[in-house]
Amino acid sequence: MNKKLLSSISIVALSSVLSGFLSTSYADNFDYNYIEGAYQDIDLNGQDSDAFGLSGSYDINTHFNIMADFSSGDISAFSDEGDSGFDEITIGMGYHTAINSATDLTANIKLLDQSNDLSGDDTGYGLGIGVRHMLSDKIEVGSNIDFMDIYDTEDTVIKVNSRYYFNDKASMSFSFGTSSEDVDTLSTGLRFNF
Repeated sequence: MNKKLLSSISIVALSSVLSGFLSTSYADNFDYNYIEGAYQDIDLNGQDSDAFGLSGSYDINTHFNIMADFSSGDISAFSDEGDSGFDEITIGMGYHTAINSATDLTANIKLLDQSNDLSGDDTGYGLGIGVRHMLSDKIEVGSNIDFMDIYDTEDTVIKVNSRYYFNDKASMSFSFGTSSEDVDTLSTGLRFNF
């Protein structure tokens, strides 16, 4: 992925978030009780991959939530033996606090369990920090930086995302992420809050 394009996307996302400090707020807080299904189109060092995922979060008090994710997919023709399958399960804890009435700062720590046909199974960890900002009562934007250590490899992922709210219980997301290990991901998902 072109690093100038990524820098431009990050600047636009962060500018949108920072503009919230000067604008009229639209939301008092964000809902961290949800379940979401997602489709991911992944470019892994030039190899195509499709994955489907299911994630959830549950608020345990005003500032902390527990979270879990499962994703599964195939990497097309990664070796002479054909497609390679992979699965990932993560569990973790998140922290969130309002910066203002339209913006939340988030952080998380996760335990990662991955398995794939080429590298076998491994367990690692992840750390992340991000922002969520309501541009209007229907549109949310955000950005995350995540660090992961698994399979004896350290990886940093930068992600920008947007979300359109159909109502206070259902929304659709679009996101783009790129990593230091040359993995680019486009994702779309449907979320249901409870």
